[in-house]
Amino acid sequence: INEFELKYDKLLVSVGATVNTFGVPGVKENCNFLKQIDDAAKLRKGVGNCFERANYPGLSEEQKEAALTFAVIGAGPTGVEFCGELCDFIEQDVPRYYPHLLKYVRVKLIEASDKVLMAFDDELQKKALQTLSSRYLTIDESRASKPMVEVMLQAGVKEVTSNEIKLSDGQVVPYGLSVWAAGNGPLPLVLDMIKSIPEQSEVQDVARGRLVVDPWLRVKGSPNIWAFGDCSMVEGCPYPAT
Repeated sequence: INEFELKYDKLLVSVGATVNTFGVPGVKENCNFLKQIDDAAKLRKGVGNCFERANYPGLSEEQKEAALTFAVIGAGPTGVEFCGELCDFIEQDVPRYYPHLLKYVRVKLIEASDKVLMAFDDELQKKALQTLSSRYLTIDESRASKPMVEVMLQAGVKEVTSNEIKLSDGQVVPYGLSVWAAGNGPLPLVLDMIKSIPEQSEVQDVARGRLVVDPWLRVKGSPNIWAFGDCSMVEGCPYPAT
């Protein structure tokens, strides 16, 4: 792709953010993400492959359970919402194709802090935790059921290998598919803009790699530039990431 310069009168920046792995070994190589269309296609294929692998003949109970353990790392808005969507899929679609595998399915939501939805108020945190913990899955014709989601709080991720997640407390979680939803990081374009605008550099202790805007979404220090979405932050009124 050839580089070129384009003059503008007004500029609207809405490039979003990229994945922040916090330097955890193995995340980029072994986790799925929730950012781009390609991520969605890869994730859809990966979920299906987990059930196909668990359906191989000759596997032990432990191997089937490991293949059907879905680990979601990060209990912010993205991780919690994905857990809900995954549970809906398991409840509504899996029984039609793999009813004999339902008893092996595990969903683990892993969070380093002691709360889910850390950026939201206490009532919403409690409601989300209650909703996740109260979902049960019917696993056979006798209507026997089991909890669908295990919420693991205060469980920092130390390393992700191709089939295990190593936690800071020494626990090891075998998995079939892992999803990293632990936070956003700035794109190079946004960092370059911040460096070029002195007023932006002055507020980065709060903005942390985002463009600071006023209530009308005007970029501080550049009146002809507007920004919105995960690449920006409203000065004095930071909102949770979308």
